Amino acid sequence: MTVRDAVAIAARSVATHWRTWLRAAVVLQALVALLAGPLIALLLRGALAAAGVAALTEASVGQVVRHPLAVLLLLLLAVVATTAVLVQHAAFVLLARDLADGRVPRIRDLAREGLATARRLAGPQLALVAANAFVLAPLGGFVLGASVTRGIELPPFIASELQKTPLGTAAWLAGLTAVLVLNLRYVLLPTLLLTTGMQPAAAFAASWRLTRRRSIGLATLGLGLWLGGTAITAGMVALAVAATRLSDSVWPTASPAVAGVALTVTQLLTVVGAGLVAAFVSVVLLTIAGSSHPAASALASSAARPGWRATAAALVVLLVGSTVNAVSLVAAGTEPTTAIVAHRGATYGAVENTLESLEAAAALGADVVELDVLQAADGGLVVVHDTNLRRIAGVNREVADMTTPELTATTVRQGGRTGTIPTFDAFAARAAELDVPLLVELKAHGRERGDVAGDVVAVLARHGLVEDSLVQAFDRETVADLEARFPEVTTGWVVAFSRGRLDPGPADFVTMEQTSWSPAVLREAHVAGVEVYLWTVTDPLRMRAFMREGVDGLITGYPAMALEQRDVVASDGLADRLEDALRSLIDW
Repeated sequence: MTVRDAVAIAARSVATHWRTWLRAAVVLQALVALLAGPLIALLLRGALAAAGVAALTEASVGQVVRHPLAVLLLLLLAVVATTAVLVQHAAFVLLARDLADGRVPRIRDLAREGLATARRLAGPQLALVAANAFVLAPLGGFVLGASVTRGIELPPFIASELQKTPLGTAAWLAGLTAVLVLNLRYVLLPTLLLTTGMQPAAAFAASWRLTRRRSIGLATLGLGLWLGGTAITAGMVALAVAATRLSDSVWPTASPAVAGVALTVTQLLTVVGAGLVAAFVSVVLLTIAGSSHPAASALASSAARPGWRATAAALVVLLVGSTVNAVSLVAAGTEPTTAIVAHRGATYGAVENTLESLEAAAALGADVVELDVLQAADGGLVVVHDTNLRRIAGVNREVADMTTPELTATTVRQGGRTGTIPTFDAFAARAAELDVPLLVELKAHGRERGDVAGDVVAVLARHGLVEDSLVQAFDRETVADLEARFPEVTTGWVVAFSRGRLDPGPADFVTMEQTSWSPAVLREAHVAGVEVYLWTVTDPLRMRAFMREGVDGLITGYPAMALEQRDVVASDGLADRLEDALRSLIDW
């Protein structure tokens, strides 16, 4: 069976049974989300409570994994989450199988088979399924309607850091290629697990074998679906925004209602479209897997036209959704107060963490300039990010092995530009001259001596920068020490990963990697009197969204863009906010 033949069969099946597909998909997906979501959250809270921590972070993971009960609860969480993914896949794969055999299954039967598959797979090999469901498939963008795995992504800063060097860029492209190839070769895994009785290892091998000569066809199908979806969603966005702009010019008082309806209709159409695409792909994969294929007799219509209850429910959803969306769009039109922090200065025409990058950021009008401080071998403080100079200077030497004069005499290169490593004192002196506050990040190479934190504060004080500047660190003990000894200094805790309740400790602000952020985290922080900064934000759509949410600061390598987006948010209209909401909805 070729991919082209499978596509033709899938198109006929979905066109005939689309009402059945939508009903089963929406109901089962919603049930799993409503049941699995709270249970997963409860298990995570229980594991964290057992370990005596508020959140799972890079700093607390060691404490969590050392507690037997916490580990047990996290393992149970992984089983529940993997089961939820299998049940959500069952909404499509098993429905495709039964429709192919001329049967219209009940929703509880689909859920029961998904749970039975999870029980059958219980054991060490379930880890293989979990790895595919929560790492490989989300990174490749293939989740087949599994809402449990949505939102899983590689933190953007990792790609940004890798792409700063030719070798890193090559590694990034190689990793991306590997993820895409593995997704294509293992795309049949859920289908085989749900329909053949195979164990995970056997299903992996079978998927690899069955896709050997179909990878190009599957890749072409994926590209076609992406291009078609992009064109359709672009048209929906254009129509919705055009209707709101027309209302703005003809009947402004009706614009909130028009925008609310437009957003709600687009949300509903997105759900319907995603469900039908998942159904289409499920039939394609089922056909390729050879489990079954729709016979001509099985293509008779399997669902009656929607009755008045379904119509009434749709109207209620439309009315409630439109009201909520209209209110949220109007409320988003507030003056942004988000500070723009230039990450390692402005590096458009200068090397990061140099005096030139500081001056460039000041010229742009950045509110704050972020920099990294390390201690040299002689105890001096220098401004450099990496503990080894290989990336920035092409020299394989550790900062901890070099004296301050050696470091400041080192030529650094980036983007065709050159510069030198400045001392922290010189950097602070120039910042004071430019009247630019600093966000100083305390880096560590593990061989520090003396009082690094105290030395940093002393430099800030010497140049009159204590009142307006900030100091942050990954190490919570360093943050607590700073806050205890120097209460006049605004201190922050840097968090690369966080799941759970926010616990800022003694910090005045928290700097979070953007994928760990949520509106709930922001609310918790503000209730505690703590500000939230996000790093490293490079996408203009996300910049505007964070500003509208009230995030206190954005740390970005593109300060000019961020300043421009802040001006856009300050002057945008309802149609602009609607367009951003729509683009965020479809991740475009």
